Amino acid sequence: MSVLNAPSSYARGLILATRRPPVTTIVLNSPEVRNALPPDGVHALAEALANADRDDQIRAVVITGAGGHFCAGAHLESLSATEPYLPWAGEGGPLHKRLSKPLIGAIEGYATAEGFGLALLCDIRIVDSTAMFGVFGRRLGVTGDGTAARLPGIVGAAQAMDILLSGNAINCDRAMAIGLATRKVANTGARAAAEKFARDLAAFAPMALEADRQVVQLAASGEQRRALQAEVEWSRDVFAGEGRAKVEELYSTGQVLKGPGYRGVA
Repeated sequence: MSVLNAPSSYARGLILATRRPPVTTIVLNSPEVRNALPPDGVHALAEALANADRDDQIRAVVITGAGGHFCAGAHLESLSATEPYLPWAGEGGPLHKRLSKPLIGAIEGYATAEGFGLALLCDIRIVDSTAMFGVFGRRLGVTGDGTAARLPGIVGAAQAMDILLSGNAINCDRAMAIGLATRKVANTGARAAAEKFARDLAAFAPMALEADRQVVQLAASGEQRRALQAEVEWSRDVFAGEGRAKVEELYSTGQVLKGPGYRGVA
């Protein structure tokens, strides 16, 4: 790796961020504990995500874990300490709010406890056959990672209740079947697939992508009428801000399909 592409290091290397515009890849880097994070690692993850979100040259973000696992949540030693409990979805935590640009999870191995919440923060979850999800922290009385708030909008209320109350592990096949995972790739291929997908997204109109993301989130929270109203209202701003110029560019360069009764974008 060249010096220009060397990853930025946070919290003594617990978090690494490689910036290759238009994509930043964030890696949780404590494989010896399945990338479980102590409090300083949690704050470092929040900082890395915020830095990528503020970077105008970055159009999409990938998050993954080192050593064959995504994230096993909070480091148990930090939970047994005398320090105040740190909910990851609380103010200042890495799971407090969604990014303003697409976040893609490359998930292999454990995505459990707060790591499950981190996976749910992603817009797209790409997995291999080793991926394993679960709210194992509930067995210890550990909550506050956004899982209960976000999971119903992804898999539905009934599936979410079953997952949360049973505490059972969800393997790759079940994750795909219930819509928790969105794409499956060959083992060890999740990061490469996620980075390719992120680069593909970066070529699309960013205002349109962000409008669609927000509308989907409204709809997933049960606000169908508000979602439809927002989609229509935002469409005018999106077209004025980027759509008109792109359509005119396509026509001027001849990139338009032509046929009986149809004139559309190639």
